Amino acid sequence: MPNPRLTLQHIHIHNLRCHQDFSWDCGEHLNLISGDNGSGKTTILEAAYILAYGRSFRQAKAPQLTHWDEKSFHIQATMKRYGPLHIRVDGQKGKVDMSLQGRKVAKRKDIFEHVSLIVDAPQGVRLIDGNPGERRKWLDRLVIASQTASYAHYQGYLRALMQRGRLLRHGGSAGELESWEQQIVEYGSILNAKRATILEKLNQCLAEERHWLDLPFQLEITKQPFENKEEWLASLAAKREEHHRLGRVTQGPHCDRLKISYDTREIRVCGSRGQQKVSGIVLRLAECAVLQESKRMMPILLLDDCLESLDNTRALRLMERLKQHQGQVLMTAPSNVTADIKAYTQHLSLDGKI
Repeated sequence: MPNPRLTLQHIHIHNLRCHQDFSWDCGEHLNLISGDNGSGKTTILEAAYILAYGRSFRQAKAPQLTHWDEKSFHIQATMKRYGPLHIRVDGQKGKVDMSLQGRKVAKRKDIFEHVSLIVDAPQGVRLIDGNPGERRKWLDRLVIASQTASYAHYQGYLRALMQRGRLLRHGGSAGELESWEQQIVEYGSILNAKRATILEKLNQCLAEERHWLDLPFQLEITKQPFENKEEWLASLAAKREEHHRLGRVTQGPHCDRLKISYDTREIRVCGSRGQQKVSGIVLRLAECAVLQESKRMMPILLLDDCLESLDNTRALRLMERLKQHQGQVLMTAPSNVTADIKAYTQHLSLDGKI
């Protein structure tokens, strides 16, 4: 039996940012939302994201999401996986309540275990030109999403780092320090292995995209070159004084750098703005493929202002690639988008609606 496609079928937005009352029936595949600046294009993608995660990808808190002087916002939607999923979100005074199939859920994970969305947006995580910490956190979130047991390993690793740091500040004994260092190495080794597995899958997906990219690229992570656990343990023991002086551990998964490179050069340095934009979208497509394999569900892909900085040739090449994508896509573009682009999509124009 083929993996199901998650699709957003209908959404209604009330008092979210500039939308007082907005309803939309989405297409099954490619959906283009166009309009002038301030017409509420991104807000529609934001509403879809809130349905899954109870928060905005713009990192705005609930009170900032409401329409002008209103005190609350509401989002209702019907999604489809195996059958219909009815989801409602109510936001008021910094609090967000979520309901699934008419019943209020106690934890947000009760919804995002069933619903998965991936977003590429200028106001979201900047994978290509952001700081190394953003890229590392993105990779770790993908590891956890695809291998849920990994969350306990991350918690164990961070707890061991914190406890070792506390002992260094308060003069802990060598035996106590060694105990936490062993946990750092044990959990850290597990995390390195899990990251390597996901990176291999991502790079396999990226290799399949090479035929249409100007800058075919790959991912690599730079980490401490320890041959084995014993060498890592010895290094931690030898650097206790240094780590105490610096107030942090300078080696391990929390310090690794994720590089997005073309021919040994990072795309953030060698790529044009348009090439960087396309590369970011391709990474999201690879992320979709990894999650589809692990969660047996193709996520919804949200692309905000995805044609920014692209000439017409590259834009059409991207649309041709998105046409082949197995999942549903919700994308936004300015009102002057060409007819050639619109022809690939089910088009919604917001001009004059707000």
